[in-house]
Parts: sequence; C-alpha cells; structure tokens
Amino acid sequence: MTEPMDTPGAGDRDDQDAAAQPPEEGGEGAAPQPGNDLLAQLDGLQAQTEALQAQVDEYLDKYRRSLAEFSNYRKRQDRERQLQTWRIQADVIQALLPALDDFRLAVEHVPAEHADSPWVQGIVMIEQKLLGVLQQFDVTPIEAQGQPFDPRFHDAMLQDHSDEYPEGVVMEEIRKGYLMGGQVLRPTVVKVSRGVEEPEQ
Repeated sequence: MTEPMDTPGAGDRDDQDAAAQPPEEGGEGAAPQPGNDLLAQLDGLQAQTEALQAQVDEYLDKYRRSLAEFSNYRKRQDRERQLQTWRIQADVIQALLPALDDFRLAVEHVPAEHADSPWVQGIVMIEQKLLGVLQQFDVTPIEAQGQPFDPRFHDAMLQDHSDEYPEGVVMEEIRKGYLMGGQVLRPTVVKVSRGVEEPEQ
C-alpha cells in the first residue's frame, strides 16, 4: 500500500520565502558600511595632522624667537666688550696726553736761535714717536683752528674779537684734542672768535 507524499503547506512556504528575502536596509542587525568607517578615520587623521602642524608651527616660532634673542645677546656682548676695551685703552692714552702736551709746548716755545740744536731735535723726535704710538691705537688729533665751533669736538675757554676769523669760528687752539676710533678721547680747548669788533658810538 503506497503512502501519500507530504506536500509543503502554506506555513512552510512562508518560512522559505522569508529566509530567501535579504534583510531590509536600516533595520535591526544591519551590517556596518565600510565607506562610513573610512570617512571617519580620514576625518580623525586630518584633525590629528592639523593639531600636529599647529604644534610644529608653535615650536618653530619659539625656536626662531630664541635664535633672534641669542643673536641679539651676542651682538650686545660684542658691543659691551668693544666698549670696555676702548675705555681701558682710553684711560691709558689719556694718562700719556699731558706728557705729549708738555713736549708740544716745549717745541713751540723754543727760541729761534736754538731751533736747530741737537737737544731740541731730540725733543721733536720724542714727540713724533709718541704720536706714532698713538696712531697705532687709531688716535688722531682734532684739527680745530679755522673750523666752525662744534661742541662735540671743541671746548670753548675764551672768546675774543677778530678781524681774521668770522664769528663762531675757532681762532686759536689752547690745548690739542684727540679722537680714538672716531670717538672723542679729549676735546680741543679753543678760543672762539666773536667777529669784528664794532666801533663804539
């Protein structure tokens, strides 16, 4: 006796159809999308890159500032060292200037009949040697006579009328002044002209 075959019922067909259908998008249990994760990672990397670049810029700015400050410090130290050297040399040379003044006065007041004597020539040679030593330290005399009075280089001790020199012009050097390295070591003491004396009324 042949048994009848089981035929699928309506309930079985519904189960099969449900299994064959793909899950709905956005529904519970949906698989994550790879594209969204990649975009999120790129955004994170970009943010980290910007933060690192800002930090690098900050460090670079601090480095440049430090480099500039150190350069200014070295320049300031060099200037102070040069100024200190100049002051030390100036103190020594200023101590020699009175002796040079004495030699110059002695030569200027030698009587004409003794100008060619050996001892006068010896004084002139000593004076020249002293001037040579000063030149080694870049010391040069300030030429004042016949020049307009300049308080940077001249120290006015006297004033007088003059028919030869206009008013405000140095008419006589009383004590020679000197420059060292372009800076005033000692100003020239001078007598300044007041111009032509006007006749009394």
